[in-house]
Amino acid sequence: MHASFTGSALRTRTLRTILLASLLTAPGCASLDATHELQAAADASRRVAGSIGPAEAWALPVEGDSPVWDGTAPLGYNDAVAVALQGNPTLRRALAVIVERRARYVQEGLPPNPTVGFGIGIAVDGLSGAPMMVQGLQMLSWLWKNPHRVAAAEAELRGAVYDAAFECVGAMMRTRIQLAGVLAAQELLEYDRQYVEITGRTMQLVEAQVEAGELPELELDRARLEHQEAIEALIASDYAIETSKLELLATMGRPTASTDWIAVGALPPTWTIPSDEQTLLELAAEGRLDVASARETILALQAELGLAETRRFPEIGVRVEYRRNASDRESIVPGMSITIPVFDNGDPAVAIQSARIDAATLTLLETLESAQQDVLTGLTRYRDARDRTTVVRRDQLSNAIAAQERSDAAYREGVVDLNTLLMTQRRRIAVERNLVTLELSTMKAMCELRQAVGGSFDPQLDVVEPIEIEARSHDVEQEDAS
Repeated sequence: MHASFTGSALRTRTLRTILLASLLTAPGCASLDATHELQAAADASRRVAGSIGPAEAWALPVEGDSPVWDGTAPLGYNDAVAVALQGNPTLRRALAVIVERRARYVQEGLPPNPTVGFGIGIAVDGLSGAPMMVQGLQMLSWLWKNPHRVAAAEAELRGAVYDAAFECVGAMMRTRIQLAGVLAAQELLEYDRQYVEITGRTMQLVEAQVEAGELPELELDRARLEHQEAIEALIASDYAIETSKLELLATMGRPTASTDWIAVGALPPTWTIPSDEQTLLELAAEGRLDVASARETILALQAELGLAETRRFPEIGVRVEYRRNASDRESIVPGMSITIPVFDNGDPAVAIQSARIDAATLTLLETLESAQQDVLTGLTRYRDARDRTTVVRRDQLSNAIAAQERSDAAYREGVVDLNTLLMTQRRRIAVERNLVTLELSTMKAMCELRQAVGGSFDPQLDVVEPIEIEARSHDVEQEDAS
């Protein structure tokens, strides 16, 4: 009776020891739900102006219908951005990376699973009974390695959030620029239609003069040629609109949608842009999301450097064995395994990570310098396009229209020849088309400058705020609150 009780007690203690080892290494309460980080990405993207916010757009099916645009109504800037936020595959892929990094963050926080081994032997010496062995093994090195792994995974997760927000800003700018391209194509089409009408009237006038014997047949050929070239330009403009719409629809994630719609909006829009270079550079320093992501890369590598330094420490594992021999004699055998870093002392791993940190630091410097270059280059392009647009709209356009109208009247009166009339007509359409091109260039420069400073010209929106990674599940928080 006593022996039986002693055996039961030993087995109970063995079970407790194995359970204790498992409990000491139980996984944390981190949740796989990436809602918190996705919301952080949406908050970091608040500088993106659209009919609906990023969070609302991301909650919609990527290929589903848009609540703000049915595919046929006139399309403006904000609606186009809202559709792109919902349907752009590149942006959705960046969001998927957040979910993946969240899972990796949870994974790195988990300790290694304990190993349990069983063995039952068969007595070969003629004695009754059979030997039995139960072994539990747990590695303990994760205790000092785990904090570095979690820190690296957390930095990578924050970097993924910043990358998604940066992609969101990029998608907004591409959408706005391409919609502006559709607006410009529509204006060019209207000017080409006017030119077709002008050359058509000229051709009819020359034809009447040729029939009256006032002009040779050669002049009519020239007038017809000018009119046919105008028709060709009109056809090209019509297809240019189609191409611009298809490019925009692809960015919006609707490549096969109908192009039977018109774009609406100002070209360029009326944005308040700081004129001081230093102000814009400060906005970029505080608002560039790619710079914030580059900083997180350095933090992740620094954590991996700490992990590499732990290779200089011994690898330790503990085990507990319960054994019973053929004579029903029971025993508990605790043990420990130690891997001594004799040959691989961790120096190569530390050197590798140190070099990676140096490279990442240079990448951060390169990103900062690129941001500064983008700001100054974008500002220069914006000023150039804006000033040239002002000159063309204020002086050249009115003079070109006046010259064409006067030459038309003078030609009817016989004061000027056909060469002068055709030249002034061509000059007018060239100035009108050049104005549209400059307005589109102004819009592109404005968007590039806006992206260069972080996505907005509002310093309150462009500030990159730190992201707190949610380390525990919602269920645990609710239990603590109760």
